[in-house]
Amino acid sequence: MGSTAIRRTAATGVLAGVLAAAAIATTAVEPDLRLVAAAARQDAAAVRALIDEGVDVDARRSDGVTALLWAAHRDDVATAGLLLAAGADPDSADDHGVTPLIRASENASLALVQRLLAAGAAADLAQGNGLTPLMVAARTGNLDIVRALLKHGAGVNAATTELGATALMWAVAAPHRPIVEVLLEAGADVEVSTAKGMTPLLTAAQHGDIETARLLIAAGADVNQPGADGTYPLPFAIIDGHDDFALFLLEEGADPNTRIDGIPALAGAAGNVDTWLAGWDLRHGDARYVSRYRARGGRIYLNAAQRLPLVRALLAAGADPNGRITTSAMLMNYIGYPKKGAFEPFVCGTGDLRGATALWVAAFGAASEGAYRSSAAGSENYRVESSADIVGVLLAAGADQSLATDDGTTPFMAAAGLGRSTFRPNWTRGQRSRGAEAATRVLLEAGAEINATNEADFTALHGAAFRGLNEVVEYLVANGADIDARDYRGRTPYRLAEGSKQSFQFQAFPETAVLLAELGANTRLGVPGTVQERADRAVADTAVP
Repeated sequence: MGSTAIRRTAATGVLAGVLAAAAIATTAVEPDLRLVAAAARQDAAAVRALIDEGVDVDARRSDGVTALLWAAHRDDVATAGLLLAAGADPDSADDHGVTPLIRASENASLALVQRLLAAGAAADLAQGNGLTPLMVAARTGNLDIVRALLKHGAGVNAATTELGATALMWAVAAPHRPIVEVLLEAGADVEVSTAKGMTPLLTAAQHGDIETARLLIAAGADVNQPGADGTYPLPFAIIDGHDDFALFLLEEGADPNTRIDGIPALAGAAGNVDTWLAGWDLRHGDARYVSRYRARGGRIYLNAAQRLPLVRALLAAGADPNGRITTSAMLMNYIGYPKKGAFEPFVCGTGDLRGATALWVAAFGAASEGAYRSSAAGSENYRVESSADIVGVLLAAGADQSLATDDGTTPFMAAAGLGRSTFRPNWTRGQRSRGAEAATRVLLEAGAEINATNEADFTALHGAAFRGLNEVVEYLVANGADIDARDYRGRTPYRLAEGSKQSFQFQAFPETAVLLAELGANTRLGVPGTVQERADRAVADTAVP
C-alpha cells in the first residue's frame, strides 16, 4: 500500500472516530422527557415514580415546555406540588416566555397561583409579547389572584410590548369592575393609551359601561383626554351606538365639539357616518369596516329616535351646528376612490363628501329611511322615522343648509336621494321613503335652493329620479324644480329614471319615467341610458391596454 493510501486510511479512521464520539456525546445529553410526558397525560403515579428515580424535574422539550408547565396548563395542582417540592423551577418558561404562573392565572386557579408564588415564582415575569400574569388575571377575572399577584410585586402599569395594553384595560374590557377598583387602588394609570389610541375610558366607552367609567373618572380620568390617535371618548361612544354613555359624558363635562377622525360628535349623532369612518376602522385593524361585533356583524347603530335627544343634548351643551367633517370620503367606496368625483360613471351623483355638516348627515339619513310594512290584512301602515325631525332641530339651532360637501352637494340634494345606489331588479319604481319626503319638505320650507347643482350638474330632482322616489319627484316638480335639468352627460331626470348605471348595475324605474313624462318632461331630450351604456362599452373595448 502506498503512502498516499495509508494517509487516506488514517484520515478516514480519525473522521469515523470523531463522528462516533459526537454520536455518543449527543446520546449522552439527550434529555429524559419521560417526566414531561407523564405530566402531560396527568399520570401522577408515574410523575412520583420518576421523581423518586431522580429524573431531571426541569427537563425541557425542544419548545421549552417542562413538566411543571404541563401541570399548570392542566391545572393539576397535585402534580405541580410534587414537582415544586422536588425543586422544579417555578419560572420555567417555554420558547414564547409563557410561565406556569401565566398558565395558572389563565385558568383562574387560585390554589396553583398561591403554590407557585410561595415557591418563589416572579409575579411580574412577562412572556415574549409583554403579557404578564396580572394582565391575564385581570382578563380571566379572579379577584383573589389579582390581589395575590399585586402583593408579590406585580407591576400594575406594565404594558404589552407592541400594543401597549395594561392590566387595567383588560379589566375594563372584560368587564371585571371589582378588579378595576383594586387596580386603581394599586395606582393603575388611567391616562395610558395603547399604540392604536385606546385609553381605559375609551375602552369603557366602546362597551357603553357607565359604572366602570364612573370609577375611572373618580380616579382622575379626563373625559376630554383623547387616545394616542386623537380619538375622543364622546364621539367614539356615539359612533359605537352608546347614546346613554354619550349623555353621561356630557353630564361629566365632555366637550361637545370633540371629534373622531375629523368627524364632529354632532355629525356622528345626526346620522350614520360609516362612510367617513372607513379609513379609521382600517387603521385600527378594526373589522367593523367589513363587519364587527353586533348589528350586521359590526358596530351598534342608533336609530333616529335615539339620535334626536342626543342631538338636542349636544346642541344644548354648545355643539357647533355648522361643524364640518374634515375627512374625505365617498359613497360606494367599495369601488375605490375615483379621482373623477361626482363625474365618476359608477357613482350616483356625488363625489368627495368632505365638508358635510350634521345637517347633511341627517338629511342623507332621512332619505335612507324606508318606507312601509304591510299589515296582516294587507294594508300599508307607513312609519315615519325621525331623521327629518333631526333636520328640523338642527335648522332651528342655526344650521346653514347652504354648506355643501366638497363636490357641491347640498343637504337638500342628499335628502332628495342623491348619492346612494338603488339596485332593484324588475321594480317599476323605487321603495317609498317617507323620510326623504319629510326632509325635503322641511328643508325647502326653510329656504333650500331647489335647482342648485353640484360639480357634475346634478340637482335634487336627479337624485329622486336615481332612487325612483315618485312622491319626492312630484313634490319637487310641483314646487318649481327644473324637470329638464341636465347633468354633465346631458341626462335629464327622465333619462335617469328610464335607465341609468348605478354602481355596477343598470337600473330602470319605468313607472318613475312615466310619471316624469306625465309631469311634462321632454322625453326627447338627451340620450337614453341604454345607448350610453353601449357607447361606454365600445370605448372600453377599444381602449389601448
